[in-house]
Amino acid sequence: MAFYTSLTGLNAAQTDLSVTSNNIANSGSYGFKKTTTDFGELVADSPLASGQNIGQGTRLRAAIQDFTSGSMKTTNRALDMMVNGDGFFLVKSPGASGTISLTRDGSFLTDKNNNVVTSDGHFLQVYATTNSGDIYTSTDQTSATGGRIVKNLTLPSYEDQLSISSSTGDTVQVGNSLAATGDVTVSINGTDTTITGAKITLGGSTIDGNQTTDNATGGVLTITGGTVNGVANTATYTSTGATATVSTTAGKSTLTGISTIGTLSYNGENYTGATSANIVAASTDESGDTSSALSNISVGTDGKVTATFANGNQYILGAVALGDVNNRNGLHSTGNANWTVTGTSGSLNYREADTSGLGSVQSGALELSNIDLTQELVNLISEQRNFQANSKAISTDNQMVSYVMNIQS
Repeated sequence: MAFYTSLTGLNAAQTDLSVTSNNIANSGSYGFKKTTTDFGELVADSPLASGQNIGQGTRLRAAIQDFTSGSMKTTNRALDMMVNGDGFFLVKSPGASGTISLTRDGSFLTDKNNNVVTSDGHFLQVYATTNSGDIYTSTDQTSATGGRIVKNLTLPSYEDQLSISSSTGDTVQVGNSLAATGDVTVSINGTDTTITGAKITLGGSTIDGNQTTDNATGGVLTITGGTVNGVANTATYTSTGATATVSTTAGKSTLTGISTIGTLSYNGENYTGATSANIVAASTDESGDTSSALSNISVGTDGKVTATFANGNQYILGAVALGDVNNRNGLHSTGNANWTVTGTSGSLNYREADTSGLGSVQSGALELSNIDLTQELVNLISEQRNFQANSKAISTDNQMVSYVMNIQS
């Protein structure tokens, strides 16, 4: 009997050693959480057993992950992020029905389509927002997200490649189609000047509904090029108070008209203006204007991702979504500091950074593992002693059996 009891001890020591080795091996992995083991006594019990049962060894009851925060490593790279608190970043696996995972590894990259992804290709999830940072919500407040609209974070290379969202939260990919040509009349010192064949672009707007043709408000309207009395126009006018009409088909938007142009700004001066009905949607690729190239990305402590373009315009692309579960030790580890929810972890709770108790977002920094190498090396010594002691018990039991077998000899 002692032989089998000690065998369970050997297996326990080996398991302990494997866990400690895994902790040490991942001491340099971003967002990694150390694991500890919980063992319990094996006792053979029955309704007829006496009150003096002798234990029959040990068994692994649970492998428990320690979700305390690791220390911070500064990188000064905008897409390197860490959570200052208990929350997790949310990432979605590729595919139409991608699985949402929780992760503490914030070393995000961009793929060939400028999606912000993890090293294994999972898409970073953000809340869709207006350009003022307000999170879009749907009428279904009972949904898992609490009505918040969640999407993949995609970085535009140019201003006219921004995505815009309707007031109900549906995201429309603008791509390079939200541009048109038209005749614009600008009032300069009381004198009307008409720019013929000007290029008109609109980015970062909000659509007011899901109809075939919608009003688009907010964002930045840019008027450039064209001619004035046969002479090339060299001025670039911008407006943040315009209202336009947009036609949306299959997720693509087309600028079809300008209802109000707002106040135009050029070279530090403000002008009033109006447009004629002569608006023609662009039929060629008009994206990639170097004057509107993406120049900087920044992430605030509230998770809001702001894009700054070469022309000085700024847009909020979304707010980084955080999440948590009621029972973290019920999460299923899938590797790379990623976890998925299970029946024992409880449902995923979607939260906002810096407002929900899950912490804030720190850009330009990464969370290191929470491994204490000194403690792990001490654990190795203890586990080696446990293994040796159980081996000695087996050896002693073997000698005792040998003595019994030799009684008759």
